[in-house]
Amino acid sequence: MPLSHLLLRALLPAALLCAALPGRALELPRRWIHGAAGEPALQVQAAAPGLWILRQSKASNFEAPFLYLLAGEDRALLLDSGAEPAVGTALPLRAAVDELLAQWQRERGRSELLPLVVAHTHSHRDHMYGDAVFRDRPHTQVVGRPVQEVAAFFGLARWPEGEAGFDLGSRELRVLPLPGHDPAHIAVYDPLTRSLFSGDSLYPGLLTVRDLRAYRASAARLAAFARRRPVTQVLGAHIEMSARPGELYPLGSTVQPDEHGLALDGAILPRWRAEVEALGDFLHQDTHPHYAFARVPQTGEFADPPNTHGMLVAGVDTVYLSHLPMPHSPHDYQLIFQAQLPAQALTRYREDAAGHPQHYYTLVPSERWVLPDTIKPGASFRADLYRGHFERGGTPIARDLQVGVGRIVHFRRFEPGRKPDAAAWIAFGGGRERFLAHRIEAAPDMDQIVRIDGSATGAALDEGRPLRRPWARGLGELRVGDRVGRARVERVLYTEYGDLAR
Repeated sequence: MPLSHLLLRALLPAALLCAALPGRALELPRRWIHGAAGEPALQVQAAAPGLWILRQSKASNFEAPFLYLLAGEDRALLLDSGAEPAVGTALPLRAAVDELLAQWQRERGRSELLPLVVAHTHSHRDHMYGDAVFRDRPHTQVVGRPVQEVAAFFGLARWPEGEAGFDLGSRELRVLPLPGHDPAHIAVYDPLTRSLFSGDSLYPGLLTVRDLRAYRASAARLAAFARRRPVTQVLGAHIEMSARPGELYPLGSTVQPDEHGLALDGAILPRWRAEVEALGDFLHQDTHPHYAFARVPQTGEFADPPNTHGMLVAGVDTVYLSHLPMPHSPHDYQLIFQAQLPAQALTRYREDAAGHPQHYYTLVPSERWVLPDTIKPGASFRADLYRGHFERGGTPIARDLQVGVGRIVHFRRFEPGRKPDAAAWIAFGGGRERFLAHRIEAAPDMDQIVRIDGSATGAALDEGRPLRRPWARGLGELRVGDRVGRARVERVLYTEYGDLAR
C-alpha cells in the first residue's frame, strides 16, 4: 500500500471540517496526531487540491511542527522540513513528499519529476531538520536560511518591506518578509485557498517576540496585506493552546489530546495587529483566547543600573505588589505581580491591615538590583514592609523579608512617544479581592490602584485584562462609587501624580 495511504489510514477517526471557499474547500481533521501511543510520526492531510498539511507527532518531537506542501503545474514548494525526531525513530518526510508529488503528476499525465523548492518560514532548527534528505533529490533546491539568501531567492529586494510573487505554475504565491520572531521569517499567501502561512509569528500558542520593533512592523504589514487580499484562514507552524480559550499546554508537552484548532480565522489579523501595538515595551506573558505573547529580550536591551524599587502592596488574601514608577530610567516600568511573604510576616501584615483598614502598605527592597533581571517567576528578593509610604513617614511592620515572585500580571517599560490614556485600566486579583490599576503610558500621568466590588464577574475582569472606561475625566482618576464596566469602586488604595510629573 502506498506510504501516503498508510499515513492517512493511521489518522485518528474524525469527521472532517470543511471551510467553504470560493472555488476551493479546505479540509482539516477534527483532531491531529498529538502524541498518543501508537500514532505515526507524520500525519498527511490533503487540505485542498495541491495543498497538503503534514503534522509531525509530539511523540516524534515535542515541537510537533506543521509543514505545508503546495504544488502547481510547474513546481512545488515545501514550507519547512520538520524537527529532529526522537532517538531511534525516523521521520518519513522524503518518502511522503515524493509519493504526494508523484500522485499529483500522475493525475496530470506528467511523467518527468516535478521540481521542488524546500524553503522555511524561518531559520529555527525545529523547521529545517529534513533539509538534508532532499539535497540529493533531482530538480530540487533547498533555500538557505540567512536573511540575505531568503531575500535574494524570493526577490525581496526591499527587505523587510515589500512582497514578491512565487509562481508554481497556474498558482502564484505571495511572499512577505515577517521578521520579529526570527530575522529571516517570512509569510506565504496562497490565493487559490486564501490561506496565509504564518510560521511562528501567529498560531494558536505562545508567540515569542525577539525583536519587538520588527514584530510590530510585521504585524502592521500583514494586517495591511489582508486588507488588500482576502484571507480566509491563517495557518501557523504549531499548536500549543488547548481548546479552552486562553489556556496553554505547558512548554515541552509531549501529549496534547484537547488542542485548539490549527486554523485561525483570517478576520483575526487586524485584532492581532492591535493587540501587538497595545503590548507596549512588554516583559510579561500576555494571554489572549487564541494565543499568548512572550518576550525574549535581546542582549543588553534592558541593561539598567541597579537601584531601589519601591512597591505598593495590594490584597491580604493573595498579596500583589505594584511597582511605584517614575518616568525616567531605571524606574520607568509599570509592574504588577503576585508575591509570597513568609508565613510569620504575612500573619503580621494581615493583623495590622485589619486594625488599620484605611491605610495602604508599601514594600522597599533592602538591596539594589535591576528590575527586569530580578522580577521573574520563582525568583526572590529581600525587603522591608511598611504601613504607609516608606519614604513619607511610614511605620515599619516587618524587616528583611524574603519576598517570592509569583505570577506576573503586567510588566512593561514606558516608551517615548506614547500619550497618557485616561480610559485605560488593568484588572487583577480574584475572589473577594479584585483591583484595577490605571495603565500608565508617559508623563504626566497618574498611578492609581483601586479595589472594586468582589462580586463583579465577567471575562473583562479576568486578571491582566485591559479595561476601558469611556468618559474618563482628567487623567482618569477614579473615586469611590465610580463604575468601570460592571465593576464599582469600593476603595481607593493609592493615587500618585507627583512621581509621574514631567
